[in-house]
Amino acid sequence: MKYKQVKPKRIFEELAEMNFLEGLLETKWREFYEKNEKFRDDVNEILIEYAKAEVSILEKHYLEQLCRSLQYFIDYTKVWTNQRQ
Repeated sequence: MKYKQVKPKRIFEELAEMNFLEGLLETKWREFYEKNEKFRDDVNEILIEYAKAEVSILEKHYLEQLCRSLQYFIDYTKVWTNQRQ
């Protein structure tokens, strides 16, 4: 039988559960959140796991990633499409 490891909660996990983390990321930690990719990825995972409500900052982040991916696809296929014509 495999046992689940018990770990203490970090402050970010507590803040996410109380729905305060998103507000802090939009105000006090906004610049750091936007510029530090590792921090942003860690905090986004915490928000996914612990947030009790919808998180608009997370939705915005993933929509921006989707837009970048789609733009890359459009640019990539534009070259191919132009070659066909």
